[in-house]
Amino acid sequence: MGIFDDLKDQFLELPDGYYVVRVEGYSRDKTIHGVRPLKWQLKLMNEESGQLPTKFSHIENNAGFHILLRELKELGISKPQNANELEEVLNTLIGCLLEVHVTTTNKEEGYRDVKFVRKLF
Repeated sequence: MGIFDDLKDQFLELPDGYYVVRVEGYSRDKTIHGVRPLKWQLKLMNEESGQLPTKFSHIENNAGFHILLRELKELGISKPQNANELEEVLNTLIGCLLEVHVTTTNKEEGYRDVKFVRKLF
């Protein structure tokens, strides 16, 4: 047994495509850059072998906030009217099955993006 065996799944990238995930939760921890994006905890439900990239929603800037609102709309969720309503909406997603789309946005740097596509259950 090697000392890096615990990292073997990190090398198994999922191909670009559509996948089913369950929302396990989310958090807003401060990054080294001092921002607090939403970090989603998503569990891959498909029988795929590979690592789902981490999904971040960068709601601390206007563009990122509107991307999140657009994704919520795609899930059939009305635009929250305030921060408390946003938290309520996000909490209703916990336990839901969603279809996501994984794409590689920069092959040289290895940037991968996960977008919410639709709510399944």
